[in-house]
Amino acid sequence: MISYLKGILIYCSFPTIIVESHGIGFEIFSSLSLYQSLPPLHSEVSLYTHLNVSENRFELFGFHDLEEQLTFRILVEKVHGVGPKTAITILNVLPPKEFKEAIYREDYRVLSKIKGIGEKTAHRLVVELKDKLDVGRSGIGPFSKETKDQIFEDSLKALVALGFKETEAVKLVRKVREKEPEKDLEGVIRECLKLTCMER
Repeated sequence: MISYLKGILIYCSFPTIIVESHGIGFEIFSSLSLYQSLPPLHSEVSLYTHLNVSENRFELFGFHDLEEQLTFRILVEKVHGVGPKTAITILNVLPPKEFKEAIYREDYRVLSKIKGIGEKTAHRLVVELKDKLDVGRSGIGPFSKETKDQIFEDSLKALVALGFKETEAVKLVRKVREKEPEKDLEGVIRECLKLTCMER
């Protein structure tokens, strides 16, 4: 799975961008927040991605940060009837924090205003996601309750999603948490990826 990409931005016209990496041009369906944060053309760019494989096509979706990528994956994997295009439309209208707050408040009115989301789907989102997202008032990222144990578990899930073996992920997260116990989820992931690069 292609979960992270770094290269040169050679084309952008929302929602499509093309990033050249190692001589290959990757066409990416960009989220709005990623598109708004892009550097000028022919500059280096790094982004989180999700490869969607259907019967007759491969589609690569791009995200501004890890939280947005993980929220997207929860939507397409856990909610019946929500495909990748609908999921990214949701995140273009409601960034992860606002989306989780709408789920927490059971705000069907806000959810059903999103293109492609009717009242039925809005109810399904709340029912199917309320136990899978941290939808407390703090609006912390997906899978996270901002406790040390939870951050450890969430870091493992994220690393496994990025292609690491579980045993390798456990070692990396333990090493980072022992050294810097106050780091948040994204900080732990970044440090784990840095350690991997240093050890190779």
